[in-house]
Amino acid sequence: MPISKADSASSIQIPLWLIFLQCFSFAILYSVWILPEIAAWRNTSLVIGAALGLYVSYQYRSLLLNKLALPIWLIGMLFLWATFHLLFLSQNPVVQLIEFKGIWKRALLAVIFALGLGLSIANNTERIRKWAWPVIYLGLLMPTLIYLLKWTLTFHGQDMFGLTSIPAYLKVYPGSQLFYVPKTDYVVFCLPTLAVALGQMLNLLQEKRIQWAQLLLYGATIAAVSFVFYGQNIKNGFAYATLLFIIFLFALVMASKKKWTPIKVGIIAVAMIGVGFVGYKHVQQNDSWKTFAADYRVAAQLDRYQEWKFNGEKGYPLNELGKSVSETNYQRVSWGAAGIYLFLENLLGYGLIENSFGPLVNKKWPESSAHLTHAHSGWLDLALGLGLPGITLVLIALILALMHTRNLVAPWKSLGGWVLLSTLLLWCTTEVSNNGNFDPMLFWVIFTASLALRGNHEPIQRAIGQ
Repeated sequence: MPISKADSASSIQIPLWLIFLQCFSFAILYSVWILPEIAAWRNTSLVIGAALGLYVSYQYRSLLLNKLALPIWLIGMLFLWATFHLLFLSQNPVVQLIEFKGIWKRALLAVIFALGLGLSIANNTERIRKWAWPVIYLGLLMPTLIYLLKWTLTFHGQDMFGLTSIPAYLKVYPGSQLFYVPKTDYVVFCLPTLAVALGQMLNLLQEKRIQWAQLLLYGATIAAVSFVFYGQNIKNGFAYATLLFIIFLFALVMASKKKWTPIKVGIIAVAMIGVGFVGYKHVQQNDSWKTFAADYRVAAQLDRYQEWKFNGEKGYPLNELGKSVSETNYQRVSWGAAGIYLFLENLLGYGLIENSFGPLVNKKWPESSAHLTHAHSGWLDLALGLGLPGITLVLIALILALMHTRNLVAPWKSLGGWVLLSTLLLWCTTEVSNNGNFDPMLFWVIFTASLALRGNHEPIQRAIGQ
């Protein structure tokens, strides 16, 4: 009887030390991905992960012919489209070539890294069940833990530890500095961690016997990430965290139905009170939430109020309340509307991941400011850069990978599904189509898709840490 490709793949034994090195490389990479001035750590982790991923992918190459591998092939087609666009459709070939050698090269390394890591985990789950999840989850936590360390040293370093001087790289900054981490980066790297914690809590609350230590760990994760958003006053982060929490509650209600217990009700009540309190404090910090409707009605009138073209250089219009519109509200709505208009006029894309909106605005409206860059929507900025073919490939790959997570079990189902859900959301209104956030997005799509590629079709056994 001939051996099937699936059976052949299931017989492959990847060395445990290699899988551990893959997981460890991920933990290091995720820890330093957003930290400035230490690109060497990020690049080294990417290269090591990609080298290991290339070897593992070759070993499991037969699985790439499975129909579940379609998201991976779609991302492969994305790279071909980017190459074709550079050669034949580019409107700014010099800058696009620079991006091709920078952003796209790192994205390729991230994709190969993710493919190998996902294949190793999916096909060796029983062999690595004692340590793989803790290592991966620690990596997810590191950006949040590093922020908490920085915040503590910045505001309490002297009174708590007696430190008279804090190194510049261990401080939190409110604005652009040498070691400043943008707010958007905290959303990209901390929101998925919060989402995974919610997914794991959802799994735990459906068990007959609640594992309190793990429940407390994931609850502490949610609190820590929420503090990051509160400490940095990140409106997008808090908005999407709230939306994810609502999705979590809805999923819990649907899963529980008649299985309600006092413990579940108490946990939900505490969580809702906590989220409500943080939300109340956040709204108090940001008057822009209170004037959003009035600001929206002004920003939507692009022809009447044209201040959006000048990036604040000519001030901002007044809303119906007689107050100047909120800068963030006005820009997000007006630039979003303008971006949609430009996309419909440029369906093949301008070609740049990081700055297609600004040049297209300048081309359409020559009087506009030369300092415009992003449309404040990751998906819209990506569409303006990659065009309809590119954005279609990305979104279909992401959605298919998300759908395939239904065949996985905890904790990998939570990791893939909730990370992609948070990614799909945060790219809607966050300025993340840039140098440091494009490759993580592709990493998660490929990683999640590869988790579904197994040498046999039996469900993955549950790993420790669910």
